[in-house]
Amino acid sequence: MHLTENTIYRHDERRAVLVLGVHHIFETYDPDSADGRLRSRVVRYATEWDDYGPMPSHVRTLPLDEFRTVVGDAVRTWEGVEWTPNGDT
Repeated sequence: MHLTENTIYRHDERRAVLVLGVHHIFETYDPDSADGRLRSRVVRYATEWDDYGPMPSHVRTLPLDEFRTVVGDAVRTWEGVEWTPNGDT
């Protein structure tokens, strides 16, 4: 299953989650050659969010393989409202 960033998925335990991204964690990494030894991949996801973004206390990570066992089909793409410091959207 390919997970897409900024997509809401059905979740076996939490009903719906917002996938924020899949991140690679390296044992070693050489920025000059853009190569490294991959340790693991994790999914960063939110269990609560609104139009402005995920609630910080509800952002979690889980190893990709574990996440795939509890997540179902994509529900919809999440399109948040872009926040600007002066309050204009």
